[in-house]
Amino acid sequence: MPVPPPPFVLFTPESADACAELYARRLAALLAIPVLPLAGRSPLADDAAYAAARGAWETLAPETRPLIALSVLPAFAPLAPQLGARRAVVVAHQPLAEASGLPEAEREWLAVAERQVLALAPDLIASSEAAAEAIVREAAVPRGRITVISPPTPALSRARGSGGPGAAILAKAALTPASAHELLLATLGRLTDLDWKLCIAGATPDADYAASLARLAGELGLVARVRFAAAADEEEREALWQGADLFALAAAGHGYRMAAAAALKRGLPVAICGDAATEPPIPPEAGAVAPPGDCAQLARALRRLIFDHELRGEMAEAAWRAGAALPESQASAGRLATALA
Repeated sequence: MPVPPPPFVLFTPESADACAELYARRLAALLAIPVLPLAGRSPLADDAAYAAARGAWETLAPETRPLIALSVLPAFAPLAPQLGARRAVVVAHQPLAEASGLPEAEREWLAVAERQVLALAPDLIASSEAAAEAIVREAAVPRGRITVISPPTPALSRARGSGGPGAAILAKAALTPASAHELLLATLGRLTDLDWKLCIAGATPDADYAASLARLAGELGLVARVRFAAAADEEEREALWQGADLFALAAAGHGYRMAAAAALKRGLPVAICGDAATEPPIPPEAGAVAPPGDCAQLARALRRLIFDHELRGEMAEAAWRAGAALPESQASAGRLATALA
């Protein structure tokens, strides 16, 4: 395993359910870099977050370089002038304000904080080319300071499927506004003439948002078709993947779509929102990518997958092949070691 010359430590939020934190931790695991979870709120830092960041910073050994997950970066704003001297590296899944799912005023605050701190961070690692370009565009960071490292997808067992009748759809993402689960519910509300059931699986850090999803399912007449699963342990998560026939998600963004990659790795057809730069790339024979927020096109893709069992089987085979071609840990570890040298 490649090992970077100096010691490192990764600062992340205590919660690691969102893609941003999962990406940072997955990179750290490649080189056995210790992870130090920080208390307090993120990404909108509160007093506890500022105190945790300062306390952790002050206990760093002189030779240790900090990796900072972008989601906790605002808590380091008072320490920003020191980032260069410590050769800090920011690990970014995608622009902070874009990933937050927060109201506009709070997103604007995050965007300002992100620009101010990133201006003083010497190096960044991003999960995709699209994420890197978005950071350049929104945070005015020179492209030469950003290294793109796709997160490796671990080896996963192939999904067995539900066995029918109908199609079991899995949407795996934390229940936060950034996941856009409400758009997926609205999309599936157009397809009540078909036989399907949906499981929305993920942590519930936003109780109000989770409650709004339950209300929406009721308003759309989907209560009997939709269930919410926290899937707190590995065995429960594995059971959800194994019982799925296809994967769907309406969230859009520039970061690497790790849940979609896991679906491909398990041989599940994928229907998501995104654009031509979406990573991992979804081959047309393995799934469909609808424009962000386009419920009509996403519904058309899902209709074909739900209705046509034979097509779904063919796309599952294509998804399995696409999953086998995803980045491996050894290649990503080598790129990370080089970036941190």
